[in-house]
Amino acid sequence: MIKFAPLPLVLLFILPLLVTFIFVFANGFDAAGWAAVLRHPQLLSGLGLSFATGAVATVASCAMALLIAASFFERGKTTKLAPRLGIMLAVPHLAFAIGFGFLIMPSGFLARVFAAGAGWVLPPQWATTHDPFGIALTLALIAKETAFLLFVLVNVLSREDIAQSFKAQRQSAASLGHSSFSAWHRLLVPQLVAHIIWPLVIVFIYVSTVVDMSLVLGPTQPPVFADVIWADINAADPMQNARGAAGAILISIIAFIILGLVWAIAQISKPMVKRWITQGPSHISVSPLIGEAKWLALAIFYLAVVATLVVLSFAAFWPFPDLLPQVWNGEAWQAVAKHSAPAVTSVGLALTTSLTALLILVLWLENVPQSFDHWVLILCVVVLGLPSLLIGLGQYQLFLYLHLTGTLFGLFLAHLTPVVAYMFIVLKGPYRSFDVKWRNAATGLMVPPLKFQMQIKWPMLKAPLLSS
Repeated sequence: MIKFAPLPLVLLFILPLLVTFIFVFANGFDAAGWAAVLRHPQLLSGLGLSFATGAVATVASCAMALLIAASFFERGKTTKLAPRLGIMLAVPHLAFAIGFGFLIMPSGFLARVFAAGAGWVLPPQWATTHDPFGIALTLALIAKETAFLLFVLVNVLSREDIAQSFKAQRQSAASLGHSSFSAWHRLLVPQLVAHIIWPLVIVFIYVSTVVDMSLVLGPTQPPVFADVIWADINAADPMQNARGAAGAILISIIAFIILGLVWAIAQISKPMVKRWITQGPSHISVSPLIGEAKWLALAIFYLAVVATLVVLSFAAFWPFPDLLPQVWNGEAWQAVAKHSAPAVTSVGLALTTSLTALLILVLWLENVPQSFDHWVLILCVVVLGLPSLLIGLGQYQLFLYLHLTGTLFGLFLAHLTPVVAYMFIVLKGPYRSFDVKWRNAATGLMVPPLKFQMQIKWPMLKAPLLSS
């Protein structure tokens, strides 16, 4: 009976996606909408900004995450990163963008620090937030996605089998004359990248189509294309709605084309990479302290953003160029406490959605053959590849039909779709690669299946389960 348990749960994940596709085909292939989006004056500039910021943020965050992970792995401190990264990931993207915006805006905290030494009485005319090249948006995205990718890497390196294998490979490379830096980049990085391919895909698609952070930090003339889509879909004019739907499909298609080109280039360059890996020895050395310095900078960055948000929440009057508010009060917090229902709903929604998604995936991974995983993986990538607003519109059509609009259950289902997608991509690799020798040993000792799960398998997979 338990073998059929994943079916109704997975349907909760797939059904909204199917309705989204119905919505897309019904509204997204309107000829007039496509003609309008292709004539849009901000099409090329918006797409260029979207994918330029997306590509830079993805590459930079991947490089930073790998370097930081390498430094901590070399010093045997990888597991110490996990709780700190959890705190970083708990800062919502929009809150992070607001805090970062006040740090760098012309009347923000950094400008006030400079004003104290330069004697400024008026904010400088700096194009920091909403700069035309999207630099502020890119920096904020790098900070958020570095934490996410580093979180995934820490989970991989926390697995005992992988850690032992990497240590053995590093020792073999050292005996052949390779420095630690050479061994890491020639042997270990290619293997780690294989573990984070899908998280990297998620990061690229997210940062290229992000709306909330770009509205706070991104350029405005022209804006990134995701903001153009957002404005069109929220307009009262049906023609603009059709143009927005066509734009959402267009940006998704281009994102997948870019990913396909990257994959093709990677396949073509494999022989060159193999030659580079096998040549040697290389004595190039880089101090692990560089990675730890980058981690310290990232941690200070997050601390400054969060501290700024806290100060803002108590600031009643904060004129420029004062470093701190002239008047403090807790009225904003009192208002939150008085109207606590939204906060309670948010926490309850987070817990129920996360636990339900975890139950869905554990049941799936325990009872469904691995050969079916690639179909779910495709659905997950599609879910996360389509702009979230488009998924939301599809869900809205379904909830109207089922009379679930404005209900807690409808809100729960709306969140369940992306949560299952993210969690499957994070959890699939560690769970499926669990060494079968432990199960074979338990079977030989006549250990019941449930006892094996509770006392052996799940405790060994504690890190990826809790992380997801």
